[in-house]
Amino acid sequence: MKSITKVATTVGMALLPLISFAQVTQPVTAPITSITTVPRLLTSILGWFQVIFFSIAAIFIVLAAFQYLTAGGDEEKVKSAKQMVIYAVVAIAVAVMATAVQGIVVSLLRV
Repeated sequence: MKSITKVATTVGMALLPLISFAQVTQPVTAPITSITTVPRLLTSILGWFQVIFFSIAAIFIVLAAFQYLTAGGDEEKVKSAKQMVIYAVVAIAVAVMATAVQGIVVSLLRV
């Protein structure tokens, strides 16, 4: 378990600059005062969700690979590694769907 914690810490430290220097394309500087500011707010929020979900997915994939490689034939560890990969794929799918939902809602609000 200590080795998984070390790997998670290393991966987290490697991804921290990517997350901290992520740029928001359209910053919202004022509260919602009209319907025209809603798409910008939605774009900003969903952009952050994408970064978080993709980061979590990357961490899960690295941890699953490490656990799979160090399983040594233990079926429980292999099963756990496979579940972690499934969770990572679900996180990626959610992030991609968030982008699709964002596009649909923004196009509906711009009518």
